[in-house]
Amino acid sequence: MRLTERKRRIVVGDIHGELEGFIEIIRDAGLIDDRDHWSGRDDILIQTGDVIDRGPHSMEAFDLLKRLQKEAAVVRGEVIRLCGNHELMLLQNDFSLADFSYPESFVDMLKDEIARGDVRASYTDGERLYTHAGLRSVIREILVNEMRSSKPKLEESEIDLFLLSDRINQLFIDSIKKADFEHPIFHVDSIRGGDDPVGGIFWCDFRSISPSMGAWKIPQIFGHTQTRKNGVNTAKGLKLVDVDAGMCYVYGGKRVWLEITPEGHLLQHSKARSKWTTKRLS
Repeated sequence: MRLTERKRRIVVGDIHGELEGFIEIIRDAGLIDDRDHWSGRDDILIQTGDVIDRGPHSMEAFDLLKRLQKEAAVVRGEVIRLCGNHELMLLQNDFSLADFSYPESFVDMLKDEIARGDVRASYTDGERLYTHAGLRSVIREILVNEMRSSKPKLEESEIDLFLLSDRINQLFIDSIKKADFEHPIFHVDSIRGGDDPVGGIFWCDFRSISPSMGAWKIPQIFGHTQTRKNGVNTAKGLKLVDVDAGMCYVYGGKRVWLEITPEGHLLQHSKARSKWTTKRLS
């Protein structure tokens, strides 16, 4: 979606097998009808990854997103499915958190979806970058240098969000094919139990990206770090937005989704005591 094609965008955080909560959220957003089929016309649904694990219906939630992606495309809508660290762990042959049957078969299917571009690492609408956990400025600089190295005539000022997102996605696809996860986008920092100073786009924690001096230079929306409240977390004005309120009951069962209007306004929708409320972020 180029800036001249402004559409309504709905951003939903980590699902973690919480099928009922996810359906409740996207139905409130007007994206599905009472039979759970796409009714969002040309709206764009962006889901930040971690569809699986923790909750009881990982495969059902994954299959629903997969089906809605196909249904939305018929009417010029889009369902953007991002890869989270829980999906990434399976791709790295780490099944320690898999709580569903036959995770090996799931990996084979997921690899096919990644190769087709149905599941990706990054997305942009031209205004913001969307990843699972956020992009630190140090890793962004690495990506920019890689792009300029492969195309020496490319000026840094020419690298917009579309080129940056394309670079991330191609790197992601190539890494999955080669089973090579050495690139910094896959790094795990100390906050999340790793030994790298800066977390990559699947593992970065809001507590580390929010005070970062350079991350705010790219407006970003991501999930991964549960706010555990009936709302999103923001930093640097609205340059950094964490939409993962904790949908799964393990994290409090919060019902929160973010709407970006065609005019560019950010609206937070949240449910408390059986009542949905809307708040414009500013």
